[in-house]
Amino acid sequence: METSRERQLMDKLSPQNRVLLAKMSMEERFSFNESVNLDNIGCIASWIGTHEEVEGILFWDKWGKYDDPAWKMLTPVDQITERLYGDVENYYEHLKAEAVEIQMRSDLSLYSQFNSALLFTGMAGAERCNPEGVPDDQGAFFKGVEMRCIGSAEENVNPITIYPLASGDFEIHFGSRSPIGPMGIQVYCGDSHSLLQLARLIDKDLGRFGFEVALRDSAGTSIKLDPRAIRGAARRGEKLPYDPEHRLFAVMRVKGIEEAIETAHFLSGSFYRRFGMETECYKIGRKYGNFFVMRDDNLLELLPDAPVEKKGLVLFTATLGCRRCRREIEAFRNYARLYPEVIFAIVNLNSPQTRFYERVFADMGGGDPRRFRDNPSGATPFTIIYVPDEDGVLQFAEYYGTAKAEAPPTEKACIPLFNKYFRYHPMDTETMGPDPLALHG
Repeated sequence: METSRERQLMDKLSPQNRVLLAKMSMEERFSFNESVNLDNIGCIASWIGTHEEVEGILFWDKWGKYDDPAWKMLTPVDQITERLYGDVENYYEHLKAEAVEIQMRSDLSLYSQFNSALLFTGMAGAERCNPEGVPDDQGAFFKGVEMRCIGSAEENVNPITIYPLASGDFEIHFGSRSPIGPMGIQVYCGDSHSLLQLARLIDKDLGRFGFEVALRDSAGTSIKLDPRAIRGAARRGEKLPYDPEHRLFAVMRVKGIEEAIETAHFLSGSFYRRFGMETECYKIGRKYGNFFVMRDDNLLELLPDAPVEKKGLVLFTATLGCRRCRREIEAFRNYARLYPEVIFAIVNLNSPQTRFYERVFADMGGGDPRRFRDNPSGATPFTIIYVPDEDGVLQFAEYYGTAKAEAPPTEKACIPLFNKYFRYHPMDTETMGPDPLALHG
């Protein structure tokens, strides 16, 4: 039943936001009742944006076959592929609308949660072929469907493929389709937390669901992760015996299109519940070379006590389910492009960060990391800037954050802040879109 307080709040909401209020889950409504009031509702409503604007925030990653008009002109090679493509297209459009609504409800209620519908950001035919279904890079037909998972760097996408087999079954797998089968996806294995999450994904999620799973190194050798050995090496401070990247394969065969789509949904959701935004940020770093995920394992590499070559370090704190952090991914990518002389790093506060609390929070809070949360005025994500002193050693310079009910830190606010310390490199607008500085002034 609607309360008097809710009626007063409703009077301050747009028709769009009134609809969102009516659709809130029990958890969202609890957060709304706890955190939203007559003093801050106007501020919240001022930045949530329209459905179209939020869709642009969440589904900003473009390019590649998923947005190539030539691929859109290809013809399904047979009736099975035609039906599969149509069903996946309907599913994708429904999922996209649901992802936008979840984000908007989360923003309106100030409730952070994993966006269970934000799993795919594009779709295309899986394999280009001739009329007989034989793979052909110049063919006018396609077979199967490939869906782009959440991604950041256009050249390094995590896809999931649904491919019809001669038996009538469908094969669902990580990665694009090649003439020899599934290609898998690249996964980061450079720190203990990532390795443990990967081990849990393989054993607890995918293996139990029935996927055939394999992890292989750059030479194609199968790797078996031992969580006990990983934790032991991390405790002893030993370097883990794994390359920074491995290739993850997960394959399953099912009978019908509906089950195939459900399986693809599960596969993407399982991966992004474990890695989510960190995967995106790692991809940014892999492309531009100056964006990292900070862990206890590499904190001293990114923030050493010795002189550094880079012009500075910017840290973004985050949690993988944070509704505010979800809005910032495109900005993170742009910062890496605009300030190539600076190191950027995402700090997942849901993962072990003992050294981060001891070092960075102490720098910010006057020496006592336990009192950090009494000092900052903002909520995650917040921005921490380090600049080299006269000896080239990184020193804490500035903190920037916004309150829980306010808009998250934006490019409009952060770029002038960064320009106080770092050199700005304008974008190539032909290949990268509008330059943020030109947009924001």
